[in-house]
Amino acid sequence: MTSRVRALLRGALVMVVAVALGGCTAVRLAYNNADVLVRYMASDYVDLDPSQADEFKSRLARFHGWHRAQELPAYAVFLSEAGRRLEKGVVEEDVAWAAAQLRAHYRRLAVQATREASMVLVTLSPAQIADMEKKLSDINAKFARERHLDEQDKRLRRNAKQMNKQFDDWLGSLTDAQEARIERFVREHDALSLSRFEDRKRRQREGVALIRSERDPALLAPRLVELFVDPDAGRAVELRAAIARYEADLTRLIVDMDRSASAEQRTQALRRVARYANDFQVLAAQKPAAASP
Repeated sequence: MTSRVRALLRGALVMVVAVALGGCTAVRLAYNNADVLVRYMASDYVDLDPSQADEFKSRLARFHGWHRAQELPAYAVFLSEAGRRLEKGVVEEDVAWAAAQLRAHYRRLAVQATREASMVLVTLSPAQIADMEKKLSDINAKFARERHLDEQDKRLRRNAKQMNKQFDDWLGSLTDAQEARIERFVREHDALSLSRFEDRKRRQREGVALIRSERDPALLAPRLVELFVDPDAGRAVELRAAIARYEADLTRLIVDMDRSASAEQRTQALRRVARYANDFQVLAAQKPAAASP
């Protein structure tokens, strides 16, 4: 994903990612300061000149306002329905429903963000684009290092620990059997980590090539959307099949974790869903804060 599109999407997604921080206050604080956070993170990818920075700030504010008005209420509805389904007990159809909802939300984000980002992307100079490529390479090296992509044992432990934490955040302390179920899933799909990393770099290369060659924002935006929203279009058949197997097995894992959940774990998950649904309702109703300089 290119730096500008990634930055704009982060602005919208930061309140979702903030779930990992825990607590409603963290979600509200992160979302209401998203413009500052995103402008800071964007500097990791390319240095904007003053004019570009002003344009980016203005378009980020527009995007943030659109997202607050249009998407946050929909997130609250989604979470409320998810809570009702969770209360009855999760089945595979519920996971498929949630995945379809999330993909639809992501597509709307990608379309809107790319429209705004493209207006800045087309102004990047050859030197800025070359700098972006170098920074992406450095970031990929860090990504591979932190995820131990060249050391299988460390990679497996890291991935299992990360997935354990994701379930633990919702269910509370996991049982030994639940942790073993997660570890088995991670081990069965370990090779996909490497394939996805190579695919990540491919999409980055294609995104940068589009930015370098297409200087009309009206033409650039839909091509970037296609690249990010439908990455299967450029993937090898083997990778598409591996991702399909991963998603099917992940659905079964989620259903198994729900079935094995204790009454205490289920209550915690329901309370967490309700809190976040309320949080999104509150955020949608708030007036955006004045833009920071």
